[in-house]
Amino acid sequence: MLGAMKRPHARVVGGLRRLLARPRLLPITALLLRARTVRPSLAFVLRESTRRRGVGLYRLRESGLRVVIRHGTGDVVTLGELFHEHDYRPTAEVQPALREVGRVVDLGANIGLFGAYAAARWPDAEILAFEPDPDNAAIHARAIALNSLGRRWRLVQAAAGTSAGRTRFLGGGIALSRVADTDEAHEGIDVPVEDVMPRLAEADLVKMDIEGGEWKILADPRFREFPPRAIVLEYHPRFCASGDPRAAAEDALTAAGFQVHSIWHRADGHGMLWAWQT
Repeated sequence: MLGAMKRPHARVVGGLRRLLARPRLLPITALLLRARTVRPSLAFVLRESTRRRGVGLYRLRESGLRVVIRHGTGDVVTLGELFHEHDYRPTAEVQPALREVGRVVDLGANIGLFGAYAAARWPDAEILAFEPDPDNAAIHARAIALNSLGRRWRLVQAAAGTSAGRTRFLGGGIALSRVADTDEAHEGIDVPVEDVMPRLAEADLVKMDIEGGEWKILADPRFREFPPRAIVLEYHPRFCASGDPRAAAEDALTAAGFQVHSIWHRADGHGMLWAWQT
């Protein structure tokens, strides 16, 4: 009897999933799924569906921490990646390396969504975040203050590099802000660069998403000599010396003694992976 009752329910759920997966409905489905990660969800849907840019303050359902989202921007996509798709959730293989996390370094920290995730998942960890984009950094700093976590979550408004200095930076790209190419040096703004290699050597976990800046860090001899315990890395074809960014990232990490697990990979050369020391 119970099995007979479950079968119609399963058919209804399956039908709804197929309906919501139709191309015309995918944007609505994505919006609703992202809205489920925060409170109040209805306010999130209403603000985002108007397609007007504006700032919303929300509480994450899974932790209660507060986040600041700029509607009509890539912030909404990043929110979904972290708290609906769970791209940054440690895989079963990496979890033993992250039983005790005291230091987290966030390179390409954006508006602090990964910081909020890390602060909740590892409540005893200190978080050091690097974000050179002034607009992103302002939102990030606001998130730290809203959660009263300034004692263990610190933001450095600088680009991550392998030597200290200054560089030209193309801001305003929300999640895609980046260091300028050589032929773009006349554009953008001037920002400081911090040598982050000593920070990585002290880290239990490094999150790295710096739009091609990862290649200099992975190639630095200090990375192989003093690696962090674990890394969650988004790699990019930009600045990659080979035509296969996935292989280049995996080779650099295995040369530094890491085990590697792919999270996702796209045909255009973008991808994401976990790496950890055994």
